[in-house]
Amino acid sequence: MAFDEILHHVDDNGRFQILMIILLNITSLLSSPHDFMENFTAATPDHHCRVSLLDNPRSEFNITMNLTTEAMMKVSIPMGPNQKPEQCRRFRHTQWQFLDSNISTFNSIELETEPCLDGWTYDHSVFTSTIITEWDLVCDYQSFKYYAQTISLSGHLVSSLLCGIVSDRFGRKPLLVCSCLAYGILGTCCAFAPNFSLYCVLRFLLSSSMNNIILNSYALVLEETLLQYQVTVIILSGLFTSIGQAVLGGLAYVLSDWHKLQLAFAMPYFIISILFCLGPESARWLMATGKTERALKELQRIASINGKKDIAQNLTTEALQSNLMEDVNSTRKRIRIKSIIINPVILKTVLLNSSVIFAEVFSSFGLLLDVQILGKNIFLNQFILGMTDIPSKSLTYFMLRRVNRRPLIASSLLVLGICLTTTIFVSEEMHVLRLIVFLLGKGSFSAFNCIIITYTNEITPTAQWSTLNGIYNFVGRLAPILSALTLVTRKYFVHLPMIIYGILPIIATVNIYFLPETFNLPCIDTMNDLEKRSRMKNKSTRKNKEQDFLETTEC
Repeated sequence: MAFDEILHHVDDNGRFQILMIILLNITSLLSSPHDFMENFTAATPDHHCRVSLLDNPRSEFNITMNLTTEAMMKVSIPMGPNQKPEQCRRFRHTQWQFLDSNISTFNSIELETEPCLDGWTYDHSVFTSTIITEWDLVCDYQSFKYYAQTISLSGHLVSSLLCGIVSDRFGRKPLLVCSCLAYGILGTCCAFAPNFSLYCVLRFLLSSSMNNIILNSYALVLEETLLQYQVTVIILSGLFTSIGQAVLGGLAYVLSDWHKLQLAFAMPYFIISILFCLGPESARWLMATGKTERALKELQRIASINGKKDIAQNLTTEALQSNLMEDVNSTRKRIRIKSIIINPVILKTVLLNSSVIFAEVFSSFGLLLDVQILGKNIFLNQFILGMTDIPSKSLTYFMLRRVNRRPLIASSLLVLGICLTTTIFVSEEMHVLRLIVFLLGKGSFSAFNCIIITYTNEITPTAQWSTLNGIYNFVGRLAPILSALTLVTRKYFVHLPMIIYGILPIIATVNIYFLPETFNLPCIDTMNDLEKRSRMKNKSTRKNKEQDFLETTEC
């Protein structure tokens, strides 16, 4: 479009673009651990009922003075089926007979027991502190951990649609700066939350802020980048996202206290908010919404940063309006959800693309919820999950530059569906094969993330970018919640969840046929551009059918 020509005029790959890409990558690295942080801050360590004999060894008439900790545990806590101390029950009365080595403790479960009335003792060898140990979210309260995760995910859902509407109305920069500042403040408060209820509220607000940060940082950078460089930007951001997930595992190992880990990822956002505040607003969005004078100032600023002060001085409002008169006139009206719903072309595109995103994310989280296959070391698990994304995303970079978008999306859906279906026939004892299938499915999902971000950006009009991406983001956030609920169907048939996870992405590949191809085509700034492209696609399809009919007739 004409804006790309203007952006090329002020230098489309200069110092300004490099600085913005670096800032986006730093933001991606810091934002990716947010959803996985509760793997560590809400980790449940080994625990058992607090033993009063250990707290007060002089009790029971000094009988326990010469007993070891193991012996006092033996007479106070019953043994479970795995021959480990019960986590949620204790003997109502001290069972001194178990000190006799000739008496077995296998039948201890028949003795009278009671809940942990005096609290719990936790193993702090791995984590010095988590929200589980701080608020005793174990036994009857163990489900509270999942409530916290659900509330956190709900923050993404609520902000997805609102973020897009606000961003398209008031701009990318104001919401981005406010969200970064809010994340820093809320994250700091969350680290010192005095109770579980306030912690959940703060996690909800943190997720809402994080969703705004992710959407608007992408929008702000990609809208100032030419189409030919956008694939590189998206892949680089994806790589830093994977590195961030791997870094989380290492940082959680070093900072075993949940307060410190929460602070470590919250504090940098104070600096990030300042950096985005110093940067410009999206000139493409300003032009698409008819704010030509502000767009001129931002373009002059970009030209100055790129060292082209002479071009900055020659830019005028009249020149911009003459080059972009059609786009300005077509987008001067206020953007409404209604305009998207009543437009058949854009509504069809949104529904089909949303179904593809839902299928991939829904099924991928069905795979990611079974991470025990990678071993018991939670830090190593997180590191592997992050690092396995790097080769798949690197390969995706070369494919995006040479291959059409629709075949890539269809391939990632098919690979994931096949991997999930295959796990039904691979027994749990075949650890190596299951690991290979797991990593192949995870790699397919990682590649899909980069492909779908590129494709969605290419089929979305600039004026509705945040609104439509808010819809896609809402669908992507809803899918994990429904994916987790699908696991409940295991009680009816053990393989039913994997059957659902495997079939859905395979079926979703049909929708790819009805979506437009965008490879090597210019960005879409308005709804009119999308409609024109759709008409061209229909004409091309009819022409090909007529040509095939003529060839068949001649034969």
